[in-house]
Amino acid sequence: MADDNGKLLIFSEVFSEELLVRQDRILALVLIIICVVVALGNWLGGGTPRPEQVGSGTGIRTRGQADVALLEVYGLISDQPTTTPFATTDTSNSNALIKAIRQARQDQVKAILLHINSPGGTPAASQAIYNELMRTREDTDIKIVASMGDVAASGAYYVASAAHHIVANPASVTGSIGVIVRTQNVSPLLDNIGVQTDNIKSGEYKDILSPFRETTSDERQIVAGIVMDSYQQFLDAIVAARDISMNQLKPLADGRVFTGRRAKELNLVDSLGNSYDALQKTAELANIQGEPKVRNYTSGFLQQPFDLLFSSFWQQLIPGYQRIRQRIDWNKLPLMVME
Repeated sequence: MADDNGKLLIFSEVFSEELLVRQDRILALVLIIICVVVALGNWLGGGTPRPEQVGSGTGIRTRGQADVALLEVYGLISDQPTTTPFATTDTSNSNALIKAIRQARQDQVKAILLHINSPGGTPAASQAIYNELMRTREDTDIKIVASMGDVAASGAYYVASAAHHIVANPASVTGSIGVIVRTQNVSPLLDNIGVQTDNIKSGEYKDILSPFRETTSDERQIVAGIVMDSYQQFLDAIVAARDISMNQLKPLADGRVFTGRRAKELNLVDSLGNSYDALQKTAELANIQGEPKVRNYTSGFLQQPFDLLFSSFWQQLIPGYQRIRQRIDWNKLPLMVME
């Protein structure tokens, strides 16, 4: 009997170990499947929508031709790629947005609705999106409405200004019309720790804005010229797209920010309301009868749920995750003019 009990105990221990091994294998397999699905979702989640991405104004999925193309402009606006297996939707790639605008034109939608929640981005990327929207205004009858969320400032306002109508929440933060170049001089710190740097360069200004030395007066003039040229292009774009003169705009374009309510008083936005009010205004301008059918042209069918899942996971796992991601994104763009 004792031998039987011992054999039973040994069998139980072996069985438990085998069960744990199998559980680990199953868990590993599940994680692999999730990673593959996420990667596939991001790969398929470009600017071109699929038929099942059509939804009504209330968000119910339907099939058929869309009336309104929804474009989400979230996070830093730049030309850098944002699709990775664990990507989060906190950046806006200008090429993807341009592709989505072109696809909307090809699909002959009646209107484009921009959902904007962005602090701005690089001038070239913001300008590229603006130009594509203005081309849509000039070459088609498609109506464009911009809906501002928490913030639509600087380069994001550049994009919004291309809309026929801008809707902001009363507490939205907008404006910040201007251009800035940031640089640092870390040479005193390096001197304290005994680190020396040197350059072998082909021309006097090849290392312009180097963080390892003080910026010269000549370099400041060169960079100031770039800043002011980009700034003037920004102002010209707003005046060309909106019912506002340069004399009216210039005093407001010193980099300050405004609430949506104040921006409405200053003619920087056209009306106040939330995203549903913006959709209603879109339907009105495009003469859409009944409830408009909306298709998201900037989020894949599988991409957004997994983006939100992994974004939430990393935020819980790593304190300050969003701040870290933002700094990484900015550092990927050295010596670029930021708006």
